[in-house]
Amino acid sequence: MQRYRILEELGDGTCGSVYKAVNTETFEIVAVKKMKRKFYFWEECTNLCEVKSLCRLNHPNIIKLREVVRENNELFFIFEYMQYNLYQIMKERGRPFSEEEIRNFMSQILQGLSYMHRNGYFHRDLKPENLLVTNDIIKIADFGLAREVSSVPPYTDYVSTRWYRAPEVLLQCSSYTPAIDMWAVGAILAELFTLNPIFPGESEIDQLYKICCVLGSPDWTAFPEAVNVSRLIDLTYSEMLPANISDLIPSASLEAVDLITQLCSWDPLKRPTAEQSLQHPFFNVGLWVPYPLQDPVHLRPNHMATRPNLELKLWDFSAEADDCFLGLTLAVKPSVPNFVFWSFLSPKHSGVDAAVESSLSLSFSPMTHPSIGVAQSTGFSIGSLQPNILDRPLLTLSSSLFQ
Repeated sequence: MQRYRILEELGDGTCGSVYKAVNTETFEIVAVKKMKRKFYFWEECTNLCEVKSLCRLNHPNIIKLREVVRENNELFFIFEYMQYNLYQIMKERGRPFSEEEIRNFMSQILQGLSYMHRNGYFHRDLKPENLLVTNDIIKIADFGLAREVSSVPPYTDYVSTRWYRAPEVLLQCSSYTPAIDMWAVGAILAELFTLNPIFPGESEIDQLYKICCVLGSPDWTAFPEAVNVSRLIDLTYSEMLPANISDLIPSASLEAVDLITQLCSWDPLKRPTAEQSLQHPFFNVGLWVPYPLQDPVHLRPNHMATRPNLELKLWDFSAEADDCFLGLTLAVKPSVPNFVFWSFLSPKHSGVDAAVESSLSLSFSPMTHPSIGVAQSTGFSIGSLQPNILDRPLLTLSSSLFQ
């Protein structure tokens, strides 16, 4: 540790203290975590979950462990340095975050979490204090309670700060999944809008009560392995109706409220994964694809019609009724002349015979919509795009819209 000079203490936790330090050889600013217990053998160090997980995880939104040092039976972790944690930023902030700022933070958290879960770990202690921020870049930190998804239950019941603790943990279920991280994400998302915790329980019992006040009474079948389910029965001897989250968080959009509702679901099986959450409409607001994109339909004067019309055709791909699903969002700007909706897929690219009889036909006429306003450019709005989706054929028929 002679290479590091301590500058100041940043925080003190149950397992260790964190310091800001400088590498005297490279002059790099780092964070040093000094563990409070003694480590007499190197194998004890390498078996720590924090060491094993961070040595395996390499992602822009996960804190980087640069070095592990054992000296005089004391253990030190050398991390990259981050200026703030999210709790500090919320506490010192004089005004609410904009939804765009919240979207930026949450998308980074979910990307890091998605990578972590895919690589076999869940965090178990997500909270604003463990989300570190520098220049609007946010990173997940403090993996002291992290566990492998494949590890054998039962797990310890004391995980995460109470306000971000999932119901299955509060009820002491013998096993739980990465869905406990998703509950914490929902609670953090709600807090970013109000700068106050949505479930500020003063004890474990009060924590359950606070959750009931927002979500209403739970479905008891969601906790078959709960040890302390009697706690919840005592709290909800009478039916409690859910609150309107839009009333609790009036500054949140409908998309944000829907995502919070899904993430903070009593049933862990109903919570979206991190990857699924990233596909939620909350993260796709304002996505715009300009027109044209290699439009194969050439406008000709004799193609003009007196009013808009759209035909959408689907084929039956097999005998099974549910084999094909199509979702389409189309925004029409009436002020744009000669607008053409181009082909997504030529039938020859799909191997589908163009002569196959269509099973669905859709048409519409012009209508006024107050939210459209005056068109600035031509195009259409898409809720979500997969990477490189425009580089390959899509499974829909060519349709035309004339005005």
